[in-house]
Formats: sequence, C-alpha cells, structure tokens
Amino acid sequence: MNRELQGWWARVMRFIAIAFTSFQLYTAGFGYLPDMQQRAVHVALSLIVTFALVSPRKRVEKKIPVFDLILISWAVISCANAFLKYEVFLFEFGATTPQDLFLGACLIILVMEAGRRTTGWAFPLLTLGALIYAVYGSYVPGMFSHAGFKPVFVIRNLYQSWQGIWGSLTGISATLLAVFIIYGAFILETGAGNTFMQIANKIAGGVRGGPALIAVIASSLFGTISGSAAANVAGTGNFTIPLMKRLGYRPEFAGAVEAVASSGGQIMPPVMVAGAFIMAEFLGISYFKVCLAAAVPACLYYLFVAIMVRLEALRLNLPAVPKSEIVPTREILNFPKLGPLGISIALLFVYIVQGYDAGYAAFIACVSLIVLYLFSDLSLTHMKQRLVRIIAAFEKGGLALIQIVSLCVCANIVIALINQTGSGVKFSELILSGAGGSLFLTLILTAILALILGMGVPTATAYILAVTVVGPPLIKLGLMPIAAHLFVFYFAIISAITPPVCIASYAASAIAKASYINISKIALRLGLLAYILPFLFVYYPAFLLKDSLSAIFFHIVLAIAAALFIGSGIVGYLTAKVTLLPRIMFFLAGALFFIPTKQYILTALGLLAIGFLFQWFKYKSKTSEELSPAKQSE
Repeated sequence: MNRELQGWWARVMRFIAIAFTSFQLYTAGFGYLPDMQQRAVHVALSLIVTFALVSPRKRVEKKIPVFDLILISWAVISCANAFLKYEVFLFEFGATTPQDLFLGACLIILVMEAGRRTTGWAFPLLTLGALIYAVYGSYVPGMFSHAGFKPVFVIRNLYQSWQGIWGSLTGISATLLAVFIIYGAFILETGAGNTFMQIANKIAGGVRGGPALIAVIASSLFGTISGSAAANVAGTGNFTIPLMKRLGYRPEFAGAVEAVASSGGQIMPPVMVAGAFIMAEFLGISYFKVCLAAAVPACLYYLFVAIMVRLEALRLNLPAVPKSEIVPTREILNFPKLGPLGISIALLFVYIVQGYDAGYAAFIACVSLIVLYLFSDLSLTHMKQRLVRIIAAFEKGGLALIQIVSLCVCANIVIALINQTGSGVKFSELILSGAGGSLFLTLILTAILALILGMGVPTATAYILAVTVVGPPLIKLGLMPIAAHLFVFYFAIISAITPPVCIASYAASAIAKASYINISKIALRLGLLAYILPFLFVYYPAFLLKDSLSAIFFHIVLAIAAALFIGSGIVGYLTAKVTLLPRIMFFLAGALFFIPTKQYILTALGLLAIGFLFQWFKYKSKTSEELSPAKQSE
C-alpha cells in the first residue's frame, strides 16, 4: 500500500477494510448470498480498497485524488448493477441494455487496472491480449484463427453470464480463498506466527545449522496457511534471516533458505493454502485423498532443504542457537500462547473431517481463534490490547484480499475467452503435436508454461489458470488426473523462486539486504528437488501412495538416499568436506537413485564406491602428510 491516508479518509478506509473482512466471515458462517451477488460485493469491496490505497504511481500520497474517486464510483455502480439485476442476467441473458454494456466494459477495464496496481503488468496484459484475440481472431494466421466475436457479444458474455467476471474462479476467491487468507491474517496478527517460530526454535535451535532449520520448520508451518510465499517470507523471515546472518550464514544463503522454505509451505498438507480443497473440487474426489497424495512429495521436499542447510552448517562449522535464546518449553506450552492457535487449527480439521464446507470450517477456526485469543488473559489491560490487535487483524485481512481478487477476475476473463474461442483445445493439440506424443517433452512444455503463468501470481490463481490451459494435454496422454493437477500445482508454486520474477526471493532480499538475483541462484540449488519431484510422481505413482506398500517404501528409501547424496554433491560435505571428484560421483549417484531399476541402482552404488574410495585416499594422504617427520619438525 503506497497511499498513506490521514484523518477522515484513513478512518473511512479502515472501516471499509474491516467491513470487507466481516462480510466474508459472516457469509462463510451464516450462508452465502446468491452466487452473482456474493461475487459482486466481493469484487466491489476489493476495487474500493485497491483504488483508495494503491496509487498508480510509485510515490507516497496522503489523499485519494479525484480520478481514483471516479474509478471507485464506477466500480461500485458496475458491481451494484450486477447485484441488483442478477436474476435478469441469469434468466434473460439476451436482455442487454446499452447501460449494461457500458458498465460491463467499465468493470473489465477497472479489474485490469486494479491488477496492474497490485501485482504489475503481467496479468492485465494477458487479459488485454485475450480480449483482442477474441475480437480479432480472424486476422490470426494458422490453427489459432477463428471467426472473431463482436465486442458487444464479448462484453455481454463476460459481464452478464457465469463466465468471465463472475466465473468460478471469482467464486472461489469470494468464498474459500477469502476466508483462508483472513485466517492467515488473524494468525499473523494475534502472534501465532511468533509461536510457530518458538516451536521451531525449540525443535531445531539446539543443533548446528539450527537457525536455518528453524526457518524450514516455521515457514512450513506458517506457509501452509498464509497462501502467499512473499507473505510467508515477510511473516517468518524477519526473525529467521537476521538470526541466520548473526550466526554465520551469508546474507544470500539466509534469504534463499527462507524463500525456499516459504514457497514449499504451500505444497505441505493438510491446508496447502486451500489448494487441496480447490483440487478436490476440480477432480471430484475427497479432500483427504488430495492430502494423502501430496504428503510424500512435500515431506521429501522439506527433507532435502533440511539436508542442504544442515550440510552447509557443518561445512562452515556454524554454531547452534545460544541456549539463552531458546524459549523454555513451559513458556510455549501454555494456554495463552498455544491454546488459541492449537484449538483453532484442531477445529478446522474436525469440521472438515465431519464433512462441513471448507469455508465454514475456516470460519469456525477464525471465530475460535478470536474468542480464545481475546479471553486467554482476563486482565482488563491485556484484553484491551488484544481487542486492538483483533481489530487490526480484521483490517489487515481486508487489505490482504485485494492481492488476489483482481487477479482471479482477470484469470476468469482469460479462461472464459479461451473456452469461447476454442483456443484451449487448439493449445492442447499444439503441445501434444510439438512434443510428438512424448510424455516427457509434454511435461517439459507444461512445466515451462506453468512457471510462466505462475510468476508473481498467488498460488491458487496461478494453479487454476495453468491447469485450465496445460492440464488437458497431460490427461490426454493417460496421466492420473491427480498427478496432472499436482504437477501443474508444483510448478505454479516454485515460480516464486524461479528467475526472473522469483517473488519470494525478492521479498527475502529486502530483509537479507542482499541481491535477489544471488538469492535466487542459491534458492534454485536449495529447491532443486521441487523441480524433480513432479516428474517422479508422474512416472512413479508410488510417490502419490498409488502402489503397493512395498513399492511405496522402496521408492521413498531410494528418494531419501538420492536427496542425501545430491545435497552432499551440491554442498561439498558429508561427514567431512568432499573434494570435487567425489562431489560429482555423489551427485550422479543421487540422481540415479531416482530411477528405481536394478541397472541404475547398481551404477549408483558403483559411483558411490568410487567417490568414497577417492575421498578415503585423499584423507589418508592428508593424514600421512600431517604425521610426516618433516611436517612435525616445522
């Protein structure tokens, strides 16, 4: 937010942000409005907050200029028109008035401008390109040519139907995503984020490499709820990055650890930033089946990151966190600190297990967190302080929502136009023909497109758009639908550490005071397994728990060995510092362990034997040199 309002305007906007959060919580708990009305209020409130608090220029402003007040007015009028005429739009689609067309065109422009202000040019330009393509498709040569649609038809279809502005992605934003983002804001503002840090500190702080392991554990805990890699970096990185730097890690390495750990939180069950719920809805399977399928790859991801930071600490001989900085167990395991967080999370999953709507379960979690936090200390002074923080959490929840709403609407417009022009089917055919029917090449193309579509975009939005565009070719090639969806989900997430955008690395650079490019280079090494795992669970369903117990166990053991030796090869340390040739041997052996055939496993074992022998000879020669009389006489 780069507009710092003062006085009356500041109070008004604070009220609107709180009202935004209150509306989302109330409807999640007591029943949503009819679909178009729910989405119209959601979009209207988001646009009001966006145009009031986010300036189109990179400078701080103290008041809302007249131009933005006009934009706010048109946003309210356009959404109010859809709210009041939703039955006409639903049952009399052809009954279009010039007023409707004008307001529809205004709203399309407004959501693109809101997207530009909140997240940059990428998605608005993609939306604009899709609109131009829908109207002027007849001028496009080759297989992507189509007859073209009149602007009136395009605007009417986007504004008055269940596609476009009011489509399913806006619906997910207005219900499920909104309440989970609010829950994350409550967790952060009520101090639960600090509790995550203390738990992680207690678990890992006493070992060498503890500061980085704290980042890994805390970020995985917080990241599964926060919904944004950048927000996660901001939430936990302000503690972990300075701690890592103080105890000897390079600023670039400290920032990279936090960026990688924060990005991975979104693939960690059970919440997966609501991705599990959205995926379950797309696939028509239970939420728990998605969580089970995602569990092993997520654990392997974090195991690899933990191995990397542990080996780096051993290589540099870094100290553990001083005992004086580790909070005693009794100060963590008490009700005022752990009760509100633990009980709210427990209630979230109890309600989900009982079959309640995920949005309602998140509403119960929010309410329980608020009540328990407020009354966890009954002294009047502390209750007043906690009430102030709860009000601040309501405000920050509303502010956090504007990062996703305009992007969801823009993505809905793109998806609607893809379906309308038939380019989605053509795009699938292009990928399949370009890959020559090869599954591996199709996966490569899909991964690249998912990375591009996910750059700088909230995970859920990136996943839905990417899977709509690039998911069908994978399923056509015979992949299990859940494998195809998880494949796209992974690459949409790790775009946060993939140059050139790498939003998580950028957020970490501000805290680490280091180049985000250098942070990204290290993050690519630390997060290497995230680029490999999607290919593994496509080719070997055992990683998704879709095989016999013996096969699952066999693949997991090999993957752990692979993670260890790849990490050793990259870092240059195992039980001691590893020289260049053994590092190469270890890395190649680790890579071969991912291919569970007898030939490759034996080759990997042979490479390990060569590496260990070479390392042993180097150690013996060094020891002999140190013990020689000439050396001792010196």
